[in-house]
Amino acid sequence: MDSKVNLHSPTRNAGSLNDPSASQATAKAADCATTSRVLTPTASRSSDRFATITASLLFALVAGMDGLSTSIAFAALIFTGALASGFGMGVGLILLSSVVLVLAMALFSRYPSSIGQVRKPSVAILASAIAAATSAMTDATDETRLLTAFAVLAVSGLSTGIVFWLFGAFGFGRLIRFLPFSVIAGFLAGSGALMVEGAVMMVLGKGGFAALLQPHELPVLGNLLVAIIFAIVLLWCLGRFASPATGPLVMLGGGLLFYGLLVAIGLPLEQARRIHWLPAMPPSGGLDLPSPLAVFFGADWWAVAHTLPAVSSVILLSMIGLLLNSSGLEVATRREIDANREMRTAGLANIVVGLIGGPPGFASLSMTMLANRMGARTRLVGLATAAVLLLMLPFAGQLAGIMPVFIAAGLMMTLGFEMLHDWLWKSRRQLSQSEWLTVLAIPLGMVVMGFLPGMALGLALSVVTFVYNYASLSVIRVEASSRERRSSVDRPIAENAVIEREGDRVQLLELQEFLFFGTAEQVMDRIRQRLRNQTRLRLDYVVLDFRRVSGMDAAAAITFLKTRNLVAAEGAVLIFCGLSGETERTLCRNGIDLDDDAALLRLPDLDRALEHCEQHLLAGALRQQGWQNVEDYLARTIGPNDRLHDLVAIMQRVDVAPGDRIIRAGEIGDDLFLLWKGRAKIEARLPNGRTLRLRTVTPGVVLGEIAIYRDGPRTADVVAELPSTVYRLARSALLRLEQTDPQLAVLVHLLCATTLAERLTIANRVVQALHE
Repeated sequence: MDSKVNLHSPTRNAGSLNDPSASQATAKAADCATTSRVLTPTASRSSDRFATITASLLFALVAGMDGLSTSIAFAALIFTGALASGFGMGVGLILLSSVVLVLAMALFSRYPSSIGQVRKPSVAILASAIAAATSAMTDATDETRLLTAFAVLAVSGLSTGIVFWLFGAFGFGRLIRFLPFSVIAGFLAGSGALMVEGAVMMVLGKGGFAALLQPHELPVLGNLLVAIIFAIVLLWCLGRFASPATGPLVMLGGGLLFYGLLVAIGLPLEQARRIHWLPAMPPSGGLDLPSPLAVFFGADWWAVAHTLPAVSSVILLSMIGLLLNSSGLEVATRREIDANREMRTAGLANIVVGLIGGPPGFASLSMTMLANRMGARTRLVGLATAAVLLLMLPFAGQLAGIMPVFIAAGLMMTLGFEMLHDWLWKSRRQLSQSEWLTVLAIPLGMVVMGFLPGMALGLALSVVTFVYNYASLSVIRVEASSRERRSSVDRPIAENAVIEREGDRVQLLELQEFLFFGTAEQVMDRIRQRLRNQTRLRLDYVVLDFRRVSGMDAAAAITFLKTRNLVAAEGAVLIFCGLSGETERTLCRNGIDLDDDAALLRLPDLDRALEHCEQHLLAGALRQQGWQNVEDYLARTIGPNDRLHDLVAIMQRVDVAPGDRIIRAGEIGDDLFLLWKGRAKIEARLPNGRTLRLRTVTPGVVLGEIAIYRDGPRTADVVAELPSTVYRLARSALLRLEQTDPQLAVLVHLLCATTLAERLTIANRVVQALHE
């Protein structure tokens, strides 16, 4: 977020969230300082204080020159054309705002060497908004336009400060992180494009781009060419040389070369101003600032109101920039920083800035890391920087009046090019093609249509991209039939065979996420495909499980109404299960009758829905028609055998009443049971004393076989729900059979193995369905 990193090349890596070089340098310096204190404590402390003071003063000089040059460039970007008379006041105001921000960070920031600055994305956006607002004031005087421009700056600073403080006070900073990265990158790239465009307009003056087509405007074209060359040289030097003084020295050298050229050709300063080589306003003596009262009473507040969308975007980008810079500083320094406290500090500072009429700002990651690199890590660095800026403040007007236009424009182009490079060119490696096209569209839209239409275009593209991408995500978590997904009813092998054979008559779709018009269509398409598949059994039931659905809109509910009609036309029944209260209300509001529709069934959960479908599939294969007695059941389960009669003879028949425990959790597994009549439930007792129903057991199911083999305690209770009959085989009897009648013992083990294999097969199908 902090593109200021690139103005001073040694901080290019320090500002990166993935580059620990800054924190390593800090740790190394700390280790050296610790070693020095151990060897010579008194001398070391004196040396450390001297080094800190020296580093702080050196950084303050660099930061002061940088603050002055950017203040001049920012003012030149805003106060041009009809607003040119406010150029000197603008420089002083932005420089004073920087002083307030630096002092606030130095005194109250959690990180002692934090350096506050007016942020260039904010200035770029505000400059565009001010230009549009003042140009629409056709009947206003230049003074009214000027006061309106200062009012916009004041409103942006004050409102940003209030929002910062409120978000920090209530800990709402994390909400800003929901803004898509492509929109953030696009806005920042657009800010860079606006800075480049503003720098060009700064050079062209009132003639605008039309001046390039006029033969008599060749000096203006020469100014633009020189500014572009200077920007290229500055960019090259910043990338080539690691010294933090590179930027200020290049600008100082350019200024000296310019004035040397004026002396060589004998061109007076006034003539240089007339051909726009120097600012149109001559240097003014002393500090000249706008009066807050004059701004309040003289500004056109209706025009100011038209800039509120731009001000809102400045607040949003400033919030994101502050949070990202705080996060980057935490990573780079390996030190926890309270982001909410930083927001409150920046909020109070911006409130003061807004009251004096200045634009917003916050802590600069690049300047803070540059101070660390230079060895200035105490609050003294911020105080020294504020002192240097204060010393420059009385001479701001004079210094602004003597800075060549090509230097201010070239610096602005450099900053704009850096932002375009960081947020447009480099972001293509991080984003998908569609996201990067959104980033590209925002600066193009801002340049061609203006800031607000460009911002609206970016938001619209972001919404469209989000809807498209979200609609591409599958809301169908699992698709299966009753062959793969079973209820919690434990059934005998013969009934499982029926469900295995007929289970394809049931289609189960487990849904997830939020359902809207784009995703609900996926469900209907999947059902339509299944209904048209002539190679599979005819559908009797379609089960839709809403347990993992977070919500739906009206369009999705209407789609499910169409789905109901589609399923009913094929003679099948649609089952809704796992519905939340809000989802039920949405369906009912849009014409779905959940209570009295023969083609629609509502069940509380997926397990009940699956049990209902299984009962339907088993309706034509009742137990009484298949099993004559226990011996017949065993023959159908493990195969015919002459000894089955003997096996039944050694088993004990036990009748149990509802509520009786057939198996008790915690007891040693000494018995094997076959449920012959009635029904039972398997339940576990939770630590809080409540019981959890695990499964339902129907006649023909073997119980207790796991504990027989594990020789351990029972893990759950089996409780009779109806008057029931079970056949019991004691473990001691099985052990005797293994010694005296191995053939009969093999039948018992075959029964257990068949039961376990059947359950494992069903479990494997469930796992496979979940992973398909």
